[in-house]
Order: sequence, then C-alpha cells, then structure tokens
Amino acid sequence: MTFSEHFSELYKIIRLSALGVAIISFFLSFYIDDLMSNWLNSLSLDQDNFLFSVYSPYDWIDTKWALLLIFSVGLILPYTTFKIRIFALPGLHDEEKKWFSFTILFSGIIIPVLLYVVWFIAIPFLINYFDQIGMVHGGEEIVSARYDAVSIISLGIGFSWILVIGVLTTLILSLSRFFGMVVDNESRIRIRILLISFSLILLSLPKTYDGLRIIISLLTVFFADSISRLTPIFEK
Repeated sequence: MTFSEHFSELYKIIRLSALGVAIISFFLSFYIDDLMSNWLNSLSLDQDNFLFSVYSPYDWIDTKWALLLIFSVGLILPYTTFKIRIFALPGLHDEEKKWFSFTILFSGIIIPVLLYVVWFIAIPFLINYFDQIGMVHGGEEIVSARYDAVSIISLGIGFSWILVIGVLTTLILSLSRFFGMVVDNESRIRIRILLISFSLILLSLPKTYDGLRIIISLLTVFFADSISRLTPIFEK
C-alpha cells in the first residue's frame, strides 16, 4: 500500500468509530432518562429522609447529553482499539507487536472497566459515606435532606472525562514514542498533546468542579506524561 492508502484505512476506522458514537448516542437517548432515574434510585440512601431535586432544568439537559457522549465513547472504544491493532500489526516487528498490542488493548479495556467502577462502585460508596457522616439530627427526628441530582451525576461525569482524556493522552504519547517520533528522548508532539488534553479537561469538567479545574487538569496531564515515558523506544 502507498502512504495515502494507509492513511485512508486509518481514516476509515476513525470515521466508523465517530459514526458508532453517534448511533449509540441516538439509541441511548431514548432510555437516558430511565437510566439516570434508576441509577439515582439505586443509591442505598434512606428513602424516608432524602429527596432528589433538579434546581436547573437546563443543567439537567446538558448533563444528559454529556452522559450520552461518555457512555458512547466507552462502548465504542474496544472496537476502535481492536481495529487500530489490526491496522498496525502488519508493519511491526515481533517485539514491537507485543508492546503495541498490550498498550492499545489495555487502553480499550481499562476505560470501560474504570467507567463501570466509577459509576457503580466509587460514586455510590462516596455518596453513602458522606450521607452518613453529614446527616443532621434534630432531637429524635432526622432532618430531611435534599440532594441535587445534577451535581451528583456531574460528579461522575467529571471523573469520567478525567479518566477518558487521561488514558487517551497516555496512549497517544506512548504510541508517539513507540513509533520513534522522538527528539532527544522527547516525543515531538508531546507539548501539543499535553496542551490539548489540559484544555479539554479544563473545558469539559462540570460546574461541580469549579475551583479545582486547573489543579485537576495539571495533575492529569502530569501523570499521563510520566506514565508515557515508561514506553520503550525501539530502534528503527
């Protein structure tokens, strides 16, 4: 194949993945309200002493679309990484194939798994924990608590974006070193990727994270950059 033909193959994978995200988002849009309601109701809080509230209908709509995008990316990622692996393997040596397969498949598996852990283990645990230590008692009666549903779901959305962007940043920087795109042991696209990732995290974090956006963005790109440096540089 010529270079343009190889590029066309890669573009086809990206295009199909983007189409898959759109199709999955469209399909999930019919069920997102039920999914969000069932998830909120599944939190093991005292049903007699708390109420969920939505203080801003517009924020609720934004939250639903952000959730659709995150879940769609998580669902399509295994397919995308598998197709990229098939695309790249014919041009690699045996030693390179091992590292590439591990890196690309690990990224395709770890993001969906971490998203599951965040939404169904970590967030319910944190909410239940803070609910127990923060409940106000008035005499013999427990004061009724109201929880902002948008803030609770936005907490998970923020965690999800940090994970997705952080892992993808690590993957891109690792692959740039893996394929020899380095000068003085530094990836040639390192600064640009870090700046893009920093900006994406800064802009995508919900209002719940106001005051921590810059710190979280800096820590995410710092850890992504540090982990990517562990990738070996094979001699071409």
